[in-house]
Amino acid sequence: MKLSNSTLLAAVVCCVLCVMLSVTAMGLDQFTLSRIDPHNRMALCLDNYYNMAHWAYLLYDLFHLLVIAVFALVLAETTSWEAWMGGGALIISTLADMASVSVNTFILTAGLRALALGESPGFAAPDAGYEFIRSTFDFANAAFGIVGTLFLGTAAIKATGMSRVVGWFLLASLPLGFLQFAEVGLLMPWTLIVDTWVTPLAEIALQVLIGTALWATLRHRQEAKHSEPGPGAIRNHPLKGRVPG
Repeated sequence: MKLSNSTLLAAVVCCVLCVMLSVTAMGLDQFTLSRIDPHNRMALCLDNYYNMAHWAYLLYDLFHLLVIAVFALVLAETTSWEAWMGGGALIISTLADMASVSVNTFILTAGLRALALGESPGFAAPDAGYEFIRSTFDFANAAFGIVGTLFLGTAAIKATGMSRVVGWFLLASLPLGFLQFAEVGLLMPWTLIVDTWVTPLAEIALQVLIGTALWATLRHRQEAKHSEPGPGAIRNHPLKGRVPG
C-alpha cells in the first residue's frame, strides 16, 4: 500500500503540531507545578493551566495517532512485518494514553473540582476508583509502548536515510519505556521528572525525527517523479525505430 503525497504532507504537518503541543503542555505543567504542590490534587483540579496542559496532551495523542500510522505504513512498503506489529502496538499504546488523560480530565478532575467547591461529586471519594482505572490504562500504555517501540525500531533500522535514524532513536529510548512501566500508579519525585521532563523531551525529539524522515521520503518521491522521462522523450528517442544490423 503506497500512501499519497498529500497523506505524507499531512503527517509532516501533524509532526509540527505535536511538537508545538508537547512544548505547550510541558510549559503549562512547569508553570503549574512551580506554584502548586503536585500532591495537592484539589488545588491542581482548580487550576486552569493544569487543565489546559491536559487538553494539549489529548490533542497531541490525536495527531500522534496519524503520525505513527503513516510512518508505519511507509516502512511497511519496504520492510517486513515488524512495521505492522510496531505500528499497531504503538497505536494501542496511544489510545490507552488518551483514555487515561480523558479519565483524568473529564471525570477525575471534574469530581475533585466539585468536591473542592462544596458540590456533590457523585462519590464520597471520587479519586479512589478512577485512579485504579487510570493506572490500568497507564499499564496498557507502557506495555504496548515497549512492544511497539521495539518492533517499529527494528523495522526502521532496516530502512535507509532518516528512517534508520528514527529506528536507532526508538531502540535507544526503550529504557524510558521500562521507566514508564515501573512508575505506573506511583507519584514520587523521580516519576514527576520522568512525566514532566524526560517523556515530553523524548516525544519532541521523536516527532522531529519522524517529521524529517517523512519529509525526506516526500522529497525523494518528487525528485524521482521529475527525473522520469515523459512519453514524448521515449517517442522521440534517437534509437527508437532503428533496425539493428
